[in-house]
Amino acid sequence: MKRAAALFCLAVVRPCPADEPRQEAAAVTAIEPAALVAGGSGTLKIRGFKLKDAAELRFPKAPGVKAEIKEKKDAGQVNGLDSKSTGDTRILAELTLPADLPAGPLEFVVLTPGGEAAGKVPVISAAAMVEEKEPNNGFRESQKLEPGKAVRGAIQTERDVDVYEIPARAGQKWKMTVTGGSAVVMDAVLTCIDARGQFLSESDDAENRDPSLILSVSADGPVFLCVSDAHEKGGEWHSYLLTMEEVK
Repeated sequence: MKRAAALFCLAVVRPCPADEPRQEAAAVTAIEPAALVAGGSGTLKIRGFKLKDAAELRFPKAPGVKAEIKEKKDAGQVNGLDSKSTGDTRILAELTLPADLPAGPLEFVVLTPGGEAAGKVPVISAAAMVEEKEPNNGFRESQKLEPGKAVRGAIQTERDVDVYEIPARAGQKWKMTVTGGSAVVMDAVLTCIDARGQFLSESDDAENRDPSLILSVSADGPVFLCVSDAHEKGGEWHSYLLTMEEVK
């Protein structure tokens, strides 16, 4: 569905030319998925520069997290973006997270011959996490959410829009944030619409490229939250975490 419609319902080193920037150190540019679940297991894909020879993935402040790198390879080009900014290598690791791992940002370090590449991934409790379910591209197909839940989703294709529906009461105030799995790949937009199709609020960039807004509810009824990419891109590395909390 087009975004406009959603308003009504992100070795050998080859020499580089002098005018092109060259990435000298290992670095992380993207993760997939955009969040992990405490007490769960699964895979974490990490994209960036000089990761192909990664030796280890560590979680310095959470030694209970078990990680094993299973794949190291060149990364294909992200749709419509240059690899000089998105990274040209990737790794895939199998993870197991302790059940008592606290919610919040989890720091990690990828150890490579060229140095350490650091990053963070949010951790959510199993009780609070909800997975996106397609199709959810419009009002009629919106995915219903309980207030306070966190949604792990992805903008899967070009012009994809994910629509969520939450019950709301007059006088409530909600803080809503979309955290993308990559600041250089996905430019997320969060749009809020009421049950009559009237625009309520929108956020593109807050402190960074991730949108965040506070919505004051003026009437009882459902509120629709639309997550999209500002440039109508989508695909791998366009994962996100949508969080909501009531502001007292």
